[in-house]
Amino acid sequence: LAEKYYGGIAAAPVPARKPRVEPAQTGVRKLDFKAPASQAYVSLSFKVPGLRSPGGTADTADAFNRDALALTVLSAVLDGYSGARLDRALTQGDNRLADSAGASNGLIGRGPQLFSLDGVPAEGKTAQQVADALRAQVARVAAEGVSEAELKRVKTQWIASETYKLDAVFNQARQLGSWWINGLPLDTDERLISQLRTITAAEVQAVAARYFGDDQLTIATLLPQPPDPSRQPRAPAAAGRH
Repeated sequence: LAEKYYGGIAAAPVPARKPRVEPAQTGVRKLDFKAPASQAYVSLSFKVPGLRSPGGTADTADAFNRDALALTVLSAVLDGYSGARLDRALTQGDNRLADSAGASNGLIGRGPQLFSLDGVPAEGKTAQQVADALRAQVARVAAEGVSEAELKRVKTQWIASETYKLDAVFNQARQLGSWWINGLPLDTDERLISQLRTITAAEVQAVAARYFGDDQLTIATLLPQPPDPSRQPRAPAAAGRH
């Protein structure tokens, strides 16, 4: 089908595209959003490096941006499994700060990526308290590091997840497409796993200290408002046919 519909179209050079560079940030950026909701929500996003195209052979130690990989490991240390650091520190116990808390790292994409921390305050707690507690957990990693047991656990889980998701042909196709549109080689998954195995606890501690300052941070807070009594509730979506 590809040949039938596109084979007759002559190849043409891709025009040069001007890079879109965001102005340098100085200080925290804040956004407050008011909407009808029962609970507040806060999200902290830090500018971090993403995975870049390899600069050498598959065996070259610096073929990938090691900071991007170390940040991925850091996100798993914070929120990669039930009972991880954010879970223990913020959502457990009678005096818990949050009903939920999470961390994620945007490893792949064009240009810089975002490392995000987010949470829903527990009853009687504020979004600011949750934001402070989230940053405190990153600061703790920066000051104290992570244990080898934590490091081994999150690496094993991450590698297993990346491996087993490729059992589905759909996921294989999506993965290959993602590598291609981001200018990465089609065997990036194998290279990625190989490089991730070598990330050290010291590298995780270093990125926790390097990328989480005010000049990289944007904070968005949902300020819950009472529901509008004049607004009609939305009708439930019709069930789809299979």
